[in-house]
Amino acid sequence: KTQTRVTPPFSLRTTNPEDDMLVFFLATLALAGAQTVYDSTYQFGQLSSSAPIDKAVIFDCSSNANRTFRNPVFVTDRDDLELPGSFSIIDAEIEVTRPVTRPLYGRIEAWRTIYLFGGLSSTIKLGCFPLSGKDYGVGSCEYGELCGILDQNGPFDEVTGAPTCWDEAIQLGIPEDQCVCEGIGPKVYTLKDWNKMVDLTDLERGLLTFLAEGDYELKLTATDDLGVEQACLGIRVPVKEYVDPNDTSGGWLFGKKRRSIKH
Repeated sequence: KTQTRVTPPFSLRTTNPEDDMLVFFLATLALAGAQTVYDSTYQFGQLSSSAPIDKAVIFDCSSNANRTFRNPVFVTDRDDLELPGSFSIIDAEIEVTRPVTRPLYGRIEAWRTIYLFGGLSSTIKLGCFPLSGKDYGVGSCEYGELCGILDQNGPFDEVTGAPTCWDEAIQLGIPEDQCVCEGIGPKVYTLKDWNKMVDLTDLERGLLTFLAEGDYELKLTATDDLGVEQACLGIRVPVKEYVDPNDTSGGWLFGKKRRSIKH
């Protein structure tokens, strides 16, 4: 029986066993240093200096040890974002360390890769793209006081017209008559088998052009009235264009909206 040995394309072997240990140690340090760490030390806005994103990553990026929100976990049904298209959040979890108090000011910063002549890549920070008929935008935007937004956009009882709460919030133990920031107490909130579909099949034409295909980074933060960070959510995601095989219009840059029928 013939055995075949696969020889690696390089060797760390030297003539001195002590040198072998030194080279192995240095190589281990180099590999560890090359790995991306997804925490408060992560450097946003440097997409072009790293390898292309192959799958979405969501992580806690806050450096405040006493923050209110921590350890976010989101499990989705796909590793990229296809536009137009949809995806589902299968499971979600967040830890709240203390009673939530207002104000909380929301902010999103967004970056993406662009490709220059010759295939070179660069990272740009996106501006805030306004949405028609909305008082908010997409991109790097300030969202104002989040608790006030929650107050204004909560559901109402169809019969009585009284403020009520979302089914998911009630399942998490938030009182139906306290569907506000003050009703969120300290605990780990978990939604298992949520399977919440996020539908992005009907995006505006200008937004599709704004969100060109490529790698994206998002940094979502919430700060209190003193500017102290109470939450930080980092997202890295590859964005791809859904291509309808029956559509010959040329894609986003020609203003054609393509609906995904895959999800």
